[in-house]
Amino acid sequence: MSAADRPAHGRERQAAAQLLARVVTGVWTAHAGHAAVRLGIADRLTELPRPAQEIAAEVGADPGALARLLRTLAALGVFTEGPAGHFALNDVGRQLRSDSASPLAPFLELHHEIFRPWHAELLHTVRTGQPAAEKVYGMPFFAHLERDPAVGKVFYDALARSLPLLIRAALADGVFEDIGSLADLGGGDGALVELVLQHDPALRATLLERPEALAAARKRLAAAGVADRCTFAEGSFFETAPEGHDAYVIARCLHNWPDERAARILRTVRAVMRDDARLLLFEQVVSGEPGFDMGKCADLTMMLIGGRERTRAEHEALLASAGLRLREVRGISVAGTPKSHVLVAVPD
Repeated sequence: MSAADRPAHGRERQAAAQLLARVVTGVWTAHAGHAAVRLGIADRLTELPRPAQEIAAEVGADPGALARLLRTLAALGVFTEGPAGHFALNDVGRQLRSDSASPLAPFLELHHEIFRPWHAELLHTVRTGQPAAEKVYGMPFFAHLERDPAVGKVFYDALARSLPLLIRAALADGVFEDIGSLADLGGGDGALVELVLQHDPALRATLLERPEALAAARKRLAAAGVADRCTFAEGSFFETAPEGHDAYVIARCLHNWPDERAARILRTVRAVMRDDARLLLFEQVVSGEPGFDMGKCADLTMMLIGGRERTRAEHEALLASAGLRLREVRGISVAGTPKSHVLVAVPD
C-alpha cells in the first residue's frame, strides 16, 4: 500500500473529516449568513447578549427558528452565544451591519440573488468549458444585466460597496502619485474618479462608460463638487479610449473576460498611450504555488461567466500580447476583502 493510499489515523483523520464537512456544508452556512443579513439581525444585536425572542419580534421572525439560526451562526463565530437563548454582536458579526463599510453583506446578497444558479451548474462548465451563466440565462451574463436592470443594480451596487475601500488604500499607498491626467475606462458611476479628484485638486480625469452609467456618474461627481475636472466620454473600452493621458485605469474589469476579449481591451488602450504613460490594473493576482489562495476560489465564479482570475505569469503574457510590459505589482490590503493588487504596465 502506498503512502497516498494509507488511511490517516487519530488527529489527522479528524482534521480531514472536519475540513471535508466544511466543504460539504458551505452552501448551508452561506444561506444562513444571507438570512441573517436579510433580517437585519446584526443591526439588532449589541455587545451585551439579547434574547432571541426579543430579536425575533423586532425582525418579524419565528422565535424558535431564529434561535436555531443564531445558534448555528454563533457556532461558526459570526455572533457570540451567551446565556441560554441569548446572543451578542462580535467583530465578525459587526461587518454584517447595514452601516458597515465591509462589502461582505452585499456579497452574501450577490451569492443568493445571482451567483447561486451559476454554481448549481458548475458541473456543466467543468464538462463543457462553457460559462454556466449562459446556460442559466440563455445569453452572456453582461447581456443579461443589460436586459434586467434590477439584477444589474444588485450586482453593481455590491461591487461598488468595496471599491471605495480599495481606492482609498491605493491612494494611501501612493499608487496615483505623479499623475496629471487620468482616464478611467469602464469606471461605472464614477466612484474611483471622485476619490482620486478629491485627493488631488490639480488632477483632471476622463471617464469612459456606457450612456446609462455616465448619467449616474455626472450626478455623483456634481454632488462631490469635482465634475468640472472630469470629461465624460461615451463608449466601450473594446472599441475606444481617450488619448493623451498620463495614466489609464481599468479597475476590476479584465477578470470579467476570457483572454481574447481582455487582450482586445488592452490593445485599444495601448493604441492611444504615449510612450511615457502607464496603465493601472486593479485585479487579483492568483498564487502560482500550491496551497490555499482566495483568488483560486474567486476564479471558479469568474469561470462561470466566462472570465478568469490570473496568475502573475498569465497577466504578463496577456499584457505582452497587447504590446505592454508589466513593470510592477503592488499588493493592496483592505480589511474584510481578498487581497487585491495593482498591476502597473507600460508600453513595451
